[in-house]
Amino acid sequence: MSRKLSIILGILIAGGVLFLFFHFFVQSDADISIPEEANNITPVDIIPTSTPVVATTSQPAPVVAEPILATTTTITTTTPKIIKLIVPFTAQAPFGEWSDPRQQNGCEEASALIAVSWARGKTFTLQEAKDTILAISDWELEKYGSYQDTSAADTVKRIFNEYFDFHQAEVVNNIVIQDIITELKNGNLVMVPANGQAIHNRFFQVPGPDEHMTVIIGYDYQTKEFITNDPGTRQGKNYRYDQEVLFNAIRDYPTGNHLPIKGVSKVMIVVKK
Repeated sequence: MSRKLSIILGILIAGGVLFLFFHFFVQSDADISIPEEANNITPVDIIPTSTPVVATTSQPAPVVAEPILATTTTITTTTPKIIKLIVPFTAQAPFGEWSDPRQQNGCEEASALIAVSWARGKTFTLQEAKDTILAISDWELEKYGSYQDTSAADTVKRIFNEYFDFHQAEVVNNIVIQDIITELKNGNLVMVPANGQAIHNRFFQVPGPDEHMTVIIGYDYQTKEFITNDPGTRQGKNYRYDQEVLFNAIRDYPTGNHLPIKGVSKVMIVVKK
């Protein structure tokens, strides 16, 4: 075989080998397919760490209630600032004749006249007041033998019931301050027996009477004072007493000519229309 033919044959053989190598090894690697299961892998989203993760929910967002603003409630009260009944007035000595023992001791008679006149809607002149006070005293002296002092119970029985034929007055025992205020608030008049020396009325002749009757016609809630028509002085119209001073002075006294007082009995006479 010639040298030229030998080279050609060698080239052909080498080319065949290369063809076979390429076909069975290189091409077969290129045709390798990915298993079907691998295509079914769910991809995982990778969230960058710089992005905040916000949790979500299928529940509706909560409803935030509007803030409730505090309001101020105004309470209407029926308590008045002052109670004051329209009541006629006379001193027990209408013209200042204190030397007359009937007028000097006429506080129960004058107080009853004031109260009955108020209840009956009547008024009187000073002369009529004096005449009535003297008439009651003379009647008491004739019937009972004395006009000087009458207890709360005898003031109601003798002067209100018998002399005036008035029956809308009653004695209330063991009272407290609020009892007096309540009666006034209900539109009633109140009379109280008291130690006249303990109420410290600046118009009384010192030291003042041991036994004294006065008429309470009103009450001042702001100053805590009782308003009186006090017959113990001609300046007694609308005269004010501190509630504690007047209440502490309240004490009943026995009927008679300045008899000794034993104990302290807190009473009042309530007069109604």
